[in-house]
Amino acid sequence: MMLPMGGCNSVFEYIFLPPGRTELTIVPDADAIAALTDSGYSISPSGEAIVYDARTWKFEIKYVTDYQLNTFEFPQESDDFEFSSNPYTYGNWVDPELGYTPRRFSVFQVTIFNYSGAKLNYNPELSSLFSDRGDNFEAFAREKKNATNLSIEEYYQKLKGTSGSDDEIFETRMGIARRTMLYFGKPVYKGDSRDGLIVFDPLVDDVERLKIDVRKFITAYDENNEPSEFIDMVFYFKQVPFDKPKDGGLTETDTSKSGKQNIKISQLIYTSQGGALTYDPPWNPAPRAMNQIVAYIDRNLPTNSRSYTGTFSDPNVKESKIAFLLANGQKPEFMSTYVSGCADYLSSGGFLFIDNAHFKNEYPFAQYYETFLKDVQSVIGASAEIKNIPMTHEIFTTPNKFDVLPQGIDEVTPGFQKSTVLRGLFIDKRLAAVLSPKGYTTLWAEQGAGYDFSGYYEFAINLFNYVLK
Repeated sequence: MMLPMGGCNSVFEYIFLPPGRTELTIVPDADAIAALTDSGYSISPSGEAIVYDARTWKFEIKYVTDYQLNTFEFPQESDDFEFSSNPYTYGNWVDPELGYTPRRFSVFQVTIFNYSGAKLNYNPELSSLFSDRGDNFEAFAREKKNATNLSIEEYYQKLKGTSGSDDEIFETRMGIARRTMLYFGKPVYKGDSRDGLIVFDPLVDDVERLKIDVRKFITAYDENNEPSEFIDMVFYFKQVPFDKPKDGGLTETDTSKSGKQNIKISQLIYTSQGGALTYDPPWNPAPRAMNQIVAYIDRNLPTNSRSYTGTFSDPNVKESKIAFLLANGQKPEFMSTYVSGCADYLSSGGFLFIDNAHFKNEYPFAQYYETFLKDVQSVIGASAEIKNIPMTHEIFTTPNKFDVLPQGIDEVTPGFQKSTVLRGLFIDKRLAAVLSPKGYTTLWAEQGAGYDFSGYYEFAINLFNYVLK
């Protein structure tokens, strides 16, 4: 029996062909920032972040789209419709009444660099978002305990059912939130950086302009270890249409229609012995490094890059053109499966860049990681050898010519011997891994880290040029 369609056409179109909707994103408001009298404010070279540079420290903030959170940050947690466990978005669930996926939150990434101060501290709960529509949102706390504002934990507790699957989804969401959200009480010491997310209620589409007030950012402590100096900052943004990539992200390592090569880049997860100085997570001592180098490479080479994290057993790592392993100041613990996985990755054409990203004490980086490379060499066999990389090698000559190594953080850190060579693992004469005590990834992460250095980004171009040939 056919149902009569008269008078129902608009309903049919709404359900099966939902009304067109322009997706939006949030970018720095250049006009409002230019009107500020404080010269410390600027927009990052990527055009995505607002920077407050106090010379001895720096504060950056940028919006993170749902597309980024779903596609790149938490893809596995965002593809189970109403059961998606991404704590910041609704994943790929579509609201049947709206016909599209609404925003769950407004998420911003904050990065703090401490170049020379004793210690800094930031309380996200003292940040507020104001819009031209009249919104006044306070940032969410992470956990309910001791929270001044509504917490992510309390938000999801109210939504949680009583089944075992509800418990699992809740724990997954909170695990991600604990790993990625900023919280008060963890100072940023001299030479450190801190990177994480702050979360507000969602903005509606008709908001055009907004600002984020950061109150009482702690810049100094007194002799009693009590906060003694503060600064207030304000960051102006505007809401504009979002041009989502038409291919939905990279899925292959071939050449796209734009003529750019789609490549995967990975940062390796590993375990290490605990110590007094730790990073969160421990394997990521330079949190901004991958984002910065991906952006720089894509601006300067014909590439569309996508970054991943994982171990050598992960498919995306296996498919990566280059993998980075960043040393964190502790003794790494590499199981035999990790060593054999690395050997398989390198033997299959992969390239590994191991870099020291910890310069706070006398740290036997070369001892730990050359031992690791020797273990990998033993698995590969006679075709592999470890030796100094000559300055005539392609990574030092093409397209940028270096007569000596670009400067690194080892050269300005007391207790560290300046390194004048890089070690490499060669397989059948192909350079497959580089051992760098220079800290180039830290310079990439912090765009020079306040040092008057040059060549570290140009060296990255040489590395990728070699890997991609």
